[in-house]
Amino acid sequence: MAQRAISPKLSQALIALGSNLGDSYTILESALEALNQSSGIRVEAQSHWYKTKPIGPPQPDYLNGCALLQTTLTPHALLATLFAIEAEFGRERRERWGARTLDLDLLLFDDVILQTPDLQVPHPRMNQRAFVLVPLAEIAPDWIEPRSQRSILELARAIDTSDIQPLSSRSGAKLSRFAKRGEALPHPSSLIPKSMPLGSEPPQLLEHRLTYKGRKFDFEVNRLRLPNQSEGDWECIRHPGGALVIPVTSEGKLVLVNQYRFLVQGRLLEFPAGTVEIGENPLETIQREIEEETGYRGNQWQKLGEFFLAPGYSDEVIYAFLAQDLQLLEHPPEQDEDEDIQTVLMTPEEVEKAIYAGDLTDSKSISSFMLARPILLGSS
Repeated sequence: MAQRAISPKLSQALIALGSNLGDSYTILESALEALNQSSGIRVEAQSHWYKTKPIGPPQPDYLNGCALLQTTLTPHALLATLFAIEAEFGRERRERWGARTLDLDLLLFDDVILQTPDLQVPHPRMNQRAFVLVPLAEIAPDWIEPRSQRSILELARAIDTSDIQPLSSRSGAKLSRFAKRGEALPHPSSLIPKSMPLGSEPPQLLEHRLTYKGRKFDFEVNRLRLPNQSEGDWECIRHPGGALVIPVTSEGKLVLVNQYRFLVQGRLLEFPAGTVEIGENPLETIQREIEEETGYRGNQWQKLGEFFLAPGYSDEVIYAFLAQDLQLLEHPPEQDEDEDIQTVLMTPEEVEKAIYAGDLTDSKSISSFMLARPILLGSS
């Protein structure tokens, strides 16, 4: 592959830092200071540090993290600076994947793709390494990896992160001046940003015990300390969120779906909804879902609100919308292969009666209907 010419303009680069010999925390913090003092480099952001298991021969656990740089250097000049700083901290390249005092890897440089004998950008193995993607997703979740055309956040959620442990604040470690201030240490499985604000009393993570990565959501078990100092094991479903729409036809009918749900061994009457995919915002999700599930397209959209679905065991947030000026598509998209859905038209009054009669029992649909009720029925 031909090398792409790089102008001396200001560029952004992402690097990985690691150490498992000596005082790793001090070495990594000092390496960041050395980078920031190097000609043509400014450290813009730093992830938290993570304890990780080594790859390769038996050796101590690593401390890993990532940093975002602004630089006027070319990729090769930046790589030379990284090698020089490694040498300053006693890095010796003897055994492949062996222990080292300091490891600095150039991961990404703008949207550049380079393939030369001494440098490959993007880093050829970064998409397989949780100890790279987890801290990277902290500081650059929306950065598009140019080979796969997937965001860092999407890549991070596609791999097993159960062995990546945030460095506990009880170890005496403090955030450097490059880190984002005022943030609680995130758990690697909690990488989906939500627009719905969380509370100001996060629990303290004492131990991460289990993660199961599913097709649509993850399940984890953590030992936590609550604000009142109570300790215990909590099970949690980590969900990227759902979007729901109440579609209204020009005749004032509401479009619902009668959907087979295997857990209840039957069909439920619901409003169209779907899981928010990686890289989507909830409005994009539901604009896609309404066409797939009902064959209608909404031309006027209004956000109704958002709410937690089951906060006792899940962090799923439902984003509710109202769609009007519906257009029945001549050639609607095909439904997903694992869905069994029929469309139902009802008046708002019929929907309300169905709720009180127990014929509409889906909680997200009931909650969203109540948010839309003043608009649909004209009541306060």
